[in-house]
Amino acid sequence: MPLAGREGKPRDKGLTIVSDTVGHVEKGFLGHIAESIDYAKIGLSLPLILDRSILLERIRIYHDIGIKVMSGGTLLQVAIKKGILSQVLERLKTLGFDTVEVSESAMDISKELKGDIVHRISSLSMEYIFEVGKKDSRNPPSTSYLISKIEEAFDFKTSKVLIEAGEGRGIGIYDSDGNISWDMLNELVGRFGPPNLIFEAPIKMQRIDLILEFGPGVNVAGLPLDDVMELEMQRLGLTTETLGLSPSVRNVEGSPAVKFVYHLIRTEHPIDQPTLIQKSGLPKRTLQAALSYLIEQGVVREVSDMSDLRRHKYTPR
Repeated sequence: MPLAGREGKPRDKGLTIVSDTVGHVEKGFLGHIAESIDYAKIGLSLPLILDRSILLERIRIYHDIGIKVMSGGTLLQVAIKKGILSQVLERLKTLGFDTVEVSESAMDISKELKGDIVHRISSLSMEYIFEVGKKDSRNPPSTSYLISKIEEAFDFKTSKVLIEAGEGRGIGIYDSDGNISWDMLNELVGRFGPPNLIFEAPIKMQRIDLILEFGPGVNVAGLPLDDVMELEMQRLGLTTETLGLSPSVRNVEGSPAVKFVYHLIRTEHPIDQPTLIQKSGLPKRTLQAALSYLIEQGVVREVSDMSDLRRHKYTPR
């Protein structure tokens, strides 16, 4: 049955990246869930220790059903530390990997070396995705650190930036209990936009919260193959938690214009003033008054447009 709110493949938003430890899995099962998966990540340093024939067969299966295969960020850091970067990248290429994850989750990498890595990956006709964040929950990076690393990643022309979450507690956008740190998340999406970020969400409730906040088009990573169909139902509003995709919206007081502008900001954020005028059809003066009211009430935040610091965008708090 046709269901609204979900793009077909290839898609630019609503990406699902699964984690595959290359254990036993039925090919028929993969075929059934293939349309819901965009990338399969064979993480850790598995490409270095697994039998070549096993990897070739698993990657071939993924390619046959239209799923891209990517490496994990740990592998690249191991390659750098052991001085085998060229050999590892060549191995990934010959195995059929489509995408290489570039990460600093366990060690810092200089901008110069990142530039060299990106050049090497591109010369092998593979893609790359940057991941930001650290795995150490004892010393989690600040919001400003994540912002600087995301900006740097986009300077290297990454298509998306993946937010590290580790096991889902005390890392990235999650607190020690696994709950989303909303101030941090709103700051990140307010600057870069949800479509440009991929959120690792290894815990079920994290995925539900992200879908309720950003809709079925949110990009999600870090889930096992067995959870793919449940995630797809959550995206489509077919589970108890996401039925109707009705997130809890603040009761915003004000005129109909104010409520309409707030609705547009919640559903389209980050959004600039010209786009709000176009979508709302409101006079500029009316729109500006609504924005001022929403900002004063503390339900909308004005942030700088990173592509042009003279302009501003608006995002919900």
